[in-house]
Amino acid sequence: MKINYLFVMFALYMFLGIFIGIGFAVVMPAVIPLPASFLRVFYTASITAGIALGLLNYFLFFSFVRRCILHFQAVLTSVRNGDLSARASFQSTGMIGRLNADLNRTIAHLETTKQMVGRDDLTKLPNRAALQQFFQETTGTGRPYLFYFIDVDQFKIINDNYGHVTGDRVLQFTADRISSACTPEQHLYRLGGDEFVIMERTGTKSEISRQTTQSRIDQQLRVPYTDGENTFTISVSIGTYESLNQQEDFTSVLHKADQAMYKTKRQKRRNLRPLSE
Repeated sequence: MKINYLFVMFALYMFLGIFIGIGFAVVMPAVIPLPASFLRVFYTASITAGIALGLLNYFLFFSFVRRCILHFQAVLTSVRNGDLSARASFQSTGMIGRLNADLNRTIAHLETTKQMVGRDDLTKLPNRAALQQFFQETTGTGRPYLFYFIDVDQFKIINDNYGHVTGDRVLQFTADRISSACTPEQHLYRLGGDEFVIMERTGTKSEISRQTTQSRIDQQLRVPYTDGENTFTISVSIGTYESLNQQEDFTSVLHKADQAMYKTKRQKRRNLRPLSE
């Protein structure tokens, strides 16, 4: 059975108000003698004042509770809409202060958990799950978007020749260099293995953006990788796909960008030189 606690509090305040009014009407004549003809009016006024006091206290209680609820609802609505930076801001002690602190700790924990789930442990870049979420958010805007599918050339050879520890360091180095080539409008993700994806919203100058981005990445990767024991130059193959059709799903777009990357890799494979020591 559900209980309307506001109705219960209303009844309680009314009862207390009437009780105080009756008590005042009974006690005061014993302290201050009143004319018999005035007692009925005095009793009525005391009870009415008690009821008014109860109503006033309930109104103040209701206003405070409503303010608290609306504030916490606004914070929770922001969290439900994906804004995990939202925080409750009641500067209070006691139960309200504890509720405020507990809610903020819970949201902070959710924010940390989301960041961990959506982030690659090795490179600290957003991962495939984060890319898919951003894709879904972006496609809802109606704007075209551009995918860069990036694959590290000869990565298997790096693992075979230098070991997986060096391979992991190469991925970290590559992620850092590609990240340095990205503009604030471009979002870099590690898809998995030695594959990375850059996604950006595009406009009328997508071809210029495509060429300049590839040029910046090539320039950043001219810096050789070195770990004190091994030094060599890393290269990547990049395939791009621009989607103008907002009905395309994530898997389809990723596949088309992947195929464009393999086309690039096949074209350069004949001329690709071995790793320079």
